[in-house]
Amino acid sequence: MIFLDTNYISPMLQEALIHTKMPMYDIVNKQLINESPTSTFELQDNQLVIVNSENAIKVLTDHYAHLNVTRWSNLFKNKVAFRKYLAASFPSFYFKESTLHELSMMDSSTIPYPIILKPAIGYSSVGVQKIKDAQQFTEAVQQLVDNNGLSTSYSKDILNFQTFILETYIEGQELAVDAYFNADGKPVILNLFARMFRDAEDMSDRIYYTSKKVVTQYLQVVEQYLSELGASLDLYNYPFHIELRIDAQGVLIPIEINPLRFAGIGTTELGVHAYDINPYEYVLKQWEPDWSQKIANMDERIYSFTCAEFDSQLTFEDIESIQHEELKQQFEHLLEYRILPQDSGTTFAVIFFVSDSFSQNEHILSLDFMSFVTTKNEVLALSGLQK
Repeated sequence: MIFLDTNYISPMLQEALIHTKMPMYDIVNKQLINESPTSTFELQDNQLVIVNSENAIKVLTDHYAHLNVTRWSNLFKNKVAFRKYLAASFPSFYFKESTLHELSMMDSSTIPYPIILKPAIGYSSVGVQKIKDAQQFTEAVQQLVDNNGLSTSYSKDILNFQTFILETYIEGQELAVDAYFNADGKPVILNLFARMFRDAEDMSDRIYYTSKKVVTQYLQVVEQYLSELGASLDLYNYPFHIELRIDAQGVLIPIEINPLRFAGIGTTELGVHAYDINPYEYVLKQWEPDWSQKIANMDERIYSFTCAEFDSQLTFEDIESIQHEELKQQFEHLLEYRILPQDSGTTFAVIFFVSDSFSQNEHILSLDFMSFVTTKNEVLALSGLQK
């Protein structure tokens, strides 16, 4: 079963859906797409489920709470529950669940810095902060109190600022992996990306990249960890996106798992450009990549994507225009430039590009995307009409 948020279906997902005979459910209009309008459906525990938006998790919770797929998904979606599940495997890893009020009353001197502060139910890097000392902690909490948490355009089932997590900041390379457990419980890796940051304080999702070197270096160790995780939870017929860090000792520590979907808003499709893997097609057809052959066929270039965003306090209703053509000129070797619809949070474009070195990535990390955005207030100010 495929649960679709039809507000945005990426081009390569559309292509994969054309060739599938799986039932598709439109979570926006609450109806089956490729069946009779009066048709109904029932899910079974051994049935593959995939989504393109975590809004679908609520459908599963409301109607199929008894199924394993729902139980697994709610465990992964709730970062507190998932961290508690992992506690026995990582006994030295600090984490604490707190409400906003509890954060404001906490003795900040007792916290083992540096830490990450993030919403317990979250999406992407929205609301995630790295905090290095007690003063920074006090300032971050005060800002949350002043703003009554944070308001966003995301559903509270996807992003919720009522409960927060404090957890150890893991030094090391961050990885993002799209994969699925097949019908036999074997993990099948479809994408392996590395995350690139502007500096030590940057927590944004500005750039992820992949290359022959990245896949060669991390594929085996990630596959081994996923095998252990899958066996511990008896996972099968289950697609997911997992983010991990690998520390100086080579230990992989999971950050979070996004249930039933791959990297969001079509960014998973970087793998099509880098190693000719359409992850949707692979999971729907239960294919496994021949990674040795894929690696042999890869060139030495760096394949990346960036998500161009406007400031989080704005909405699309505040935007007068976006200079897409000017932004395109910032890329030396543009693979694909996707303009997103106006219900995509603060992201206005997903951009795939390739380069011979990291200098292009460093340039994009330094860009101010707001310099390509004109707000309605700016237009009013220029016209002399702003009060």
